[in-house]
Amino acid sequence: VNIMKGGGAFPSPLGIRCGSNSFWVANVIMLAWIFAISFLARSYLIRRYEIKRRVHYHYVEGDIQWNPRATLIYPTICCLAGFFAGMFGIGGGIVKGPLMLAMGVHPAVSSATSACMILFTSFTATTSFVVFGLLVWDYAYVCLIIGFLATLVGQIGLSYLMTKFQRNSLIAFSIGGVVLLSALLMTIQSLVSMAESSHHHAGGICGKAD
Repeated sequence: VNIMKGGGAFPSPLGIRCGSNSFWVANVIMLAWIFAISFLARSYLIRRYEIKRRVHYHYVEGDIQWNPRATLIYPTICCLAGFFAGMFGIGGGIVKGPLMLAMGVHPAVSSATSACMILFTSFTATTSFVVFGLLVWDYAYVCLIIGFLATLVGQIGLSYLMTKFQRNSLIAFSIGGVVLLSALLMTIQSLVSMAESSHHHAGGICGKAD
């Protein structure tokens, strides 16, 4: 839907003009779809929780008890993570990884799940940048190659360390290190952008930035 509605630098295949009524209807449809899926998922999880509670289900270490409170708090935090992922072009898994660790999820499960979520949140953020003409393609190609190689090396290295030392804490430390590094780099990037703000102008919702 994000691609179909088009944007400032990407004409809509359906003929939707940016800023028109159909453009905003498409945005509302996306939000309505997200809320509908979230509501159905919450209802399903609460039903399963009630069934497990009635049969005195024994939770193992790392299981999440999806009670009515948890199904409101954690999805809200994840929505905020997705919001900032789309706004700043980061992976929402950077936030969700530590969140799952705080929830008591096993570090290996947390790492794998957050990596899967990063794929979808990053893809969505990328399509938004493409649609609004904000993606610098030469940077994108280089970053794609660097990201792929860095992920490959990191995965092989972490797998080797896990096999050698048999310590799940290494995964938790690696997630914490990535979050810390991301925070530092985003701070530096924000300061640089603020310093150069007089030379760049935002294009708005339907315009292409300088």
